[in-house]
Amino acid sequence: MKSYMRSIILTGYRTNCEMETAHACRLGGSDVVNIVHISELLCGSRRLDDYDFLNLPGGFLDGDDLGVAKAGANRIIHATVKSTGERLLDQFLRFIHRGKLVPGVCNGFQLMVKLGLLPAFDGDHTRQWATLTYNESGRFEDRWVYLKINPDSHCLFARDERHLSSREARRRQVSPRRRERDGEAP
Repeated sequence: MKSYMRSIILTGYRTNCEMETAHACRLGGSDVVNIVHISELLCGSRRLDDYDFLNLPGGFLDGDDLGVAKAGANRIIHATVKSTGERLLDQFLRFIHRGKLVPGVCNGFQLMVKLGLLPAFDGDHTRQWATLTYNESGRFEDRWVYLKINPDSHCLFARDERHLSSREARRRQVSPRRRERDGEAP
């Protein structure tokens, strides 16, 4: 029996690069690729439960400033699906707890942090443990970063050591655990 990969690219409120993300999903072998505006999830005409791969693309989610991803996160946290009354956040949490993949690019990554999906210390995907802030250099940086293996992670990208390209002006993560590790008071 053939297995099908169904990908959803969530769009709306000034996101961009959804076409490129859809193309990447097709190149990666996805059988179904849908670009879905968040309003389709909110009215209930589309459900995350019907997909295997959720993509949160980049762009200028509600603007291009630190903290604007919080508006998108609040929209997801507090919104209910019109047709069922279910919280939209519950669909996101089910998606993650079923071990499905959720990459976030640029502001999509910021959205994941503001939602509490990352870093999800102690497995809690509902609490925002960290935030992102400006690079210590105070400018846009384009460099390669090294990711270490995390044998306890469920994420397939954390199972191997790898180098990834990182291009961002706001990539520095700040969290209570990082501050304690670096010798700062929480």
